[in-house]
Amino acid sequence: MTSPELTVDVVRHGKATIVRLAGELGMRSVPHLRSALLKCLADEPSGVIVELDGATVAAPVALGVFQTLARRAAEWPGVLLVLAVGEGPMRDLLRRSALDRTVPTLPSVAEALRSLGGMPPRRHAEIDLPADATSAALARRFVTDTCVAWQADGLADDARVVASELVENAVRHGKSRALVRLELRRGVLTIAVRDDHPAPPEHRSVGLAPTGGRGVFMIDALARTWGFTPTWGGGKVVWAVLAAPHP
Repeated sequence: MTSPELTVDVVRHGKATIVRLAGELGMRSVPHLRSALLKCLADEPSGVIVELDGATVAAPVALGVFQTLARRAAEWPGVLLVLAVGEGPMRDLLRRSALDRTVPTLPSVAEALRSLGGMPPRRHAEIDLPADATSAALARRFVTDTCVAWQADGLADDARVVASELVENAVRHGKSRALVRLELRRGVLTIAVRDDHPAPPEHRSVGLAPTGGRGVFMIDALARTWGFTPTWGGGKVVWAVLAAPHP
């Protein structure tokens, strides 16, 4: 991906994503960079490494994009966003702005890759559902079976509702298949549904049916946090995070 000021080169290294920047990072190029990094997160890698050695900074305030996206990556998909930059003017700028205190910053891509190896393990399961009216029920069954297998029964009720609403939104309003992915780490369950429609989820009136039609209203009520992210293919991922209830 390129803009007049900044080139963003994305490559996969195993399960991690490496993003190499070349050119000038300023306020005009921030939206371009933010879009590219969000699409990288949509692929749910083990981590995202941003290599800064080829970039210069036109406006130091533009560096705040990394702090914002690091928080987003921690929420979903629960991975590290790491900066890789050797000694020089860029590293000095990160120190002066204290950005390297809030976003992990390492001197090379190799060291950043090693740091991702120390991330805590996470369980994941996924199911690809067709653009069919039965898919919401299939999603509820999938969530139930997965939560039982992971001994996460305390999350199952809320997770069923969230998954059902997200799948129904993809099928009914997006006319799309739905790829449902569940991840569990440290008592936090993430539900992510990928579809082929680019439109963001909308607030709709609450329906009277026992399931379906409640969409964003129910996700707001049940999730600790949620959001949506565009994908490289032109669709989106809508995700929600549920925390295990305290005993």
